[in-house]
Amino acid sequence: MKGLLERIKEFMAQHDIPVFGICEAARLENSAIQDYRPSDLLPSSKSLLCLGIPVPRGIFKCGARANQTYWRAANTYYRNIDAMLMQLGRIIEETGEEAIPVYGCFPYDVRGKGDFWGFLSLVKMGELVGIGKTGKNGLLFNSHYGPRLILGGLVTSATLPEITWPEQKNIGCPEGCHVCQEICPVGAIDQIGKVDRSACARHSQKTPVFSYLMKTKAFDPVDAKMLNHVTGVDDHAMYTCIQCVAMCPHVA
Repeated sequence: MKGLLERIKEFMAQHDIPVFGICEAARLENSAIQDYRPSDLLPSSKSLLCLGIPVPRGIFKCGARANQTYWRAANTYYRNIDAMLMQLGRIIEETGEEAIPVYGCFPYDVRGKGDFWGFLSLVKMGELVGIGKTGKNGLLFNSHYGPRLILGGLVTSATLPEITWPEQKNIGCPEGCHVCQEICPVGAIDQIGKVDRSACARHSQKTPVFSYLMKTKAFDPVDAKMLNHVTGVDDHAMYTCIQCVAMCPHVA
């Protein structure tokens, strides 16, 4: 019988997933804040897995149609990656362990206007498993694909060996590059790479309900979370800005 790691590698190859990594869950447990740690999602967590699939470079080069084209590409990837994560979770659970997906988009917590928190940070997971470094625009920067990766992850009770596939040295954004900071239309990225997530979300993501919630004075995070999940999932939301990726020299 093949070992679990070999089955995971085969799964990645069969689904054309070019980068993934595994690390101990404790590495994120010790750095994440309360309620956003692996044990908050799965109390028996032992390992983290993070994978990435690149958006085709050409999508960022189609001028005025880039936002709409990226919107469709991202939604397609999110759905496919979510399905793959559940398949991979079932493979792991066949060994008697437990696994839970960390989805790339929904669901999330709403902590304030435009302040969205994924149940776990996929960017941090990607950095810890070795498939990239946090870029100056807040996204994961991979040495081969730049900031184009759509991410997904798993938390599992299985004790898996640490691995980065393929092995590569990810050094992050070039030190002297500040294109994303300079190009951001709302100045949401400061000079040390800290991203104002609220300003970014208000400018770059639009749904009818989201637009209303950003303007209303009676903002209730519980209602906002419910309404966004019901009316803003996948095809019902629109990306209106991808400049920090499209203008990255690694993409251009």
